[in-house]
Amino acid sequence: MTPEQLPGTDGLLGHVVRLNVAVDRVLDAIVGAAGISVADYLVLGVVRRSPGHRSAPTAICEVLGRTTGGMSLTLDRLEKAGLVRRLPDPGDRRRVVVEATDDGVALAKRVNAALHDWEDSLGTSDAERDRLVDALGRLTELIERVPAGPVATARTA
Repeated sequence: MTPEQLPGTDGLLGHVVRLNVAVDRVLDAIVGAAGISVADYLVLGVVRRSPGHRSAPTAICEVLGRTTGGMSLTLDRLEKAGLVRRLPDPGDRRRVVVEATDDGVALAKRVNAALHDWEDSLGTSDAERDRLVDALGRLTELIERVPAGPVATARTA
């Protein structure tokens, strides 16, 4: 076994990549069992948590870091499935508001509960979970603060 293959020799980013793969696998399984994609669930979740279960498509894009083109495709799928509906914006008839239907809210709540059940199955204490949440929150802040792309360092300069 080479040093690169030994557990614990990954750098921080290596651990984040492995965590991302593991989380994607869990999300795909749980959300897929509900008959929707993770992208669909994320959009539905944003709308469900919005006041009155309504949000503007541009606001959803901002929260999720998505493009408007990709958002339109997701909203088309969710609308066809009867989980959301597009309504005229009462403040500006040229715009639309996305509203979760009762079925959409119920599905989002069921998936959310299943995700929390899975999280509970990890067997962490409340204190350990709080430490993990704090550490992951801090790591997320650090990653979001540094622009993506090559960084000039002493090793690469």
